Amino acid sequence: MTPGRFSSLITSALLLNFLLIGTASAFWGFGGDDNGKSGLDLNRGYDVNTVTTVRGRAVSTPYNAEKGNVIIEIKSGAEIVNVYVGPSTYWEKNAIAVHINDDISAKGSKAQGKDGKTYLLSQKLVNRTTGAQVELRNEKGDGAWTGATTRMDNGQMNQGGNMMRGGGNIMRGGGGGMMRH
Repeated sequence: MTPGRFSSLITSALLLNFLLIGTASAFWGFGGDDNGKSGLDLNRGYDVNTVTTVRGRAVSTPYNAEKGNVIIEIKSGAEIVNVYVGPSTYWEKNAIAVHINDDISAKGSKAQGKDGKTYLLSQKLVNRTTGAQVELRNEKGDGAWTGATTRMDNGQMNQGGNMMRGGGNIMRGGGGGMMRH
C-alpha cells in the first residue's frame, strides 16, 4: 500500500470515528430545533444508557424554562438537578403538585448541559411528601406527550402510536419491513 493511500485510509477512518462519536451524544444537537440555552434536546434527547434515579428536596416549583419546557429544580446532595417534566402544554394537564422543600424522587436520563447545569429528562416523577406520582415517558424514553404511549379506555397500554390493541404492529408478530433480522 502506498503512503498516500494509507494516510487517506487513516483520515477516512478517523472521520468516520468522529461521526459515530457525534451521534452517540444524543443530547446535543439531536433533533435540531428543540435546543435552548442548555444545548440539550429536552424532548428527544433521552439516552437509556444514562438512566438513573435522583432524590432530593425541591428548591423550585415547576416553571417554564427554555422553549416552553417545564423544569423543577431539585437539590440532591450538594448538586442542583434540573428535572425536565415535559412541555408546558402536557405538564399543565398531567401535573402533580410540587412545593418547595417537598421530597422528590425522579427517574430519568441524566445529562450535563452546555450551560454547565445538570439535567434529568424525567421518565417518572414521585412527590414522596404527598405520594403523588406521574409517568412522563416509557422505558425507551418516548415522551407521553408524543402519543408513543397512551392509556386506552380498557386500561391497556398502546405502544408506538399504532391502531391495534395490545401493541401489535401493522403485521402480526411485529414482522415486515424492508430489513430482516
